[in-house]
Amino acid sequence: MKKARSIKKPGVNIDMTPLVDVIMLLLTFFMLVATFKVESTEAIDVKLPESVVTDTTKLPEKDIMTLTLTKAGDVFLDVDNYKVKEKVFGDPFGVGLFHPDSTSKSEYETTGGNVGGKPFKRKVTILNRAQFEKALVDLRVALKNETNGKSDFRIVLKGDMETDYGIVEDLMAIFKATKNTRFALVTDVKSDSKE
Repeated sequence: MKKARSIKKPGVNIDMTPLVDVIMLLLTFFMLVATFKVESTEAIDVKLPESVVTDTTKLPEKDIMTLTLTKAGDVFLDVDNYKVKEKVFGDPFGVGLFHPDSTSKSEYETTGGNVGGKPFKRKVTILNRAQFEKALVDLRVALKNETNGKSDFRIVLKGDMETDYGIVEDLMAIFKATKNTRFALVTDVKSDSKE
């Protein structure tokens, strides 16, 4: 008697090469077109003052100049455009530091690079009043040159609620001297908790 031959059916083979190619192309595409948001001065802890009236005006997504006032009286100057920062501060991730009180040193200088008890890892350019005023003007001019005059920075002021009023007054005088008369103050919304 003849043995029945077992017929081997060919197995299903899925070629994974095209799938891997497509995934790699997508990954490469997103890596090339993505813009990474630089860690801003959010690392600096400031306790924002509370306000009752809220303005629902949204800040723009880009072209923002942020001035952060710490409790110790330091003013950190940061912008979100890394090309402009590199032109003015010499580092695409750098920030400017201005301490209006000429009788004392900034917290950053006295603690060896700490702000609010935490290490500050970005390059800091320490500025005197004249350099700070020049940096404000230079940042705006650099952005206008970068965008062919189509864009200007929106100034955002984030101040700690325990900052001395004299420092805020000095900052307002600098704004007036550099013709920066429009800016936004960032506050927290006052909660309606009844005690």
